Amino acid sequence: MDICNNKEIELKRSELSKHFTGYSNDIYQHYIKLKSTITNWSYSLGVTEDLMPFEELIPSVISTKKGKPLPKPSRVNFESKNLVTYGMDLEGNVLLESRKYNKDIAKFGENIRYVDFINGEKVIVNAHIYESNPSSSRLTSLCHVYEKKGFVYYVSITPPHNWYVRVDYMQDNKIEKISTYATSWYKQMDYSLYYDDSSMLSKIMIDEHLHWENRK
Repeated sequence: MDICNNKEIELKRSELSKHFTGYSNDIYQHYIKLKSTITNWSYSLGVTEDLMPFEELIPSVISTKKGKPLPKPSRVNFESKNLVTYGMDLEGNVLLESRKYNKDIAKFGENIRYVDFINGEKVIVNAHIYESNPSSSRLTSLCHVYEKKGFVYYVSITPPHNWYVRVDYMQDNKIEKISTYATSWYKQMDYSLYYDDSSMLSKIMIDEHLHWENRK
């Protein structure tokens, strides 16, 4: 798929831009509303859950180390910069991810990502939230998530000029290929995903180049 010259994706970006300002004006209220729907919380040092599949591996391998779940976080854990907090619904679906920039949350705020709906359409919201000073909270990006004809689309905008698109090709409920492009890149990147006999991801290729491999 040619992301850069896809008229449908261009239209989706335009539609998302129209929603951005209105949603941004009430970002703290949207966040509090979503937070009120969460029934379970979990914690980890490092990433253990994804809002987008394999987002720690694509487009770049952020870390080869898996995050450490924290069944009973200590005070030291809560002060760690590596702490990740997840909010989930009754079915265990991740609705919210929170990371802090510094243990002084009141001063530095938190990076919050959460799942919401705009006019019935799913979005992933990225925002900088200050619970101690709600008026300082700001929306960073909106990502529209939708499915069509065996593809899952993630169309994201960060105004005024930046955008990112990821398209997953699905086969037998597994992601077979991923194509991505961002305004800061010079070309589209295309990934092929391979699985072992137990359907666990075993490697990711870019053409003939090994991007990532499970070395268990």
